[in-house]
Amino acid sequence: MATIYSSKPHDPKRWDYDEYPMKDVPVYSIAEITFKDGSRTEFMVKASPSVVQHLTKDMKNTGYLTLWNDTDTMSIAASEVKYLCLRQITNDKP
Repeated sequence: MATIYSSKPHDPKRWDYDEYPMKDVPVYSIAEITFKDGSRTEFMVKASPSVVQHLTKDMKNTGYLTLWNDTDTMSIAASEVKYLCLRQITNDKP
């Protein structure tokens, strides 16, 4: 005898991301670095803005602000950094 399971079919128009969390969705942000001399630069990082706390702690420990993405890495002396802001540019839900 076969067991038959029934469930509601999934409606592709209504996707509940909390019910079915996606793993490994790449998140990118723009890091805006303001230097002590007032100049600014931007760098795209593969991280969410929540990584700022880790970056500032790492800056204090190493003396460098290090940012990275899939292809590039940027390292700046912490003594030159006045302000760091990360702004997420991708949606973390596909």
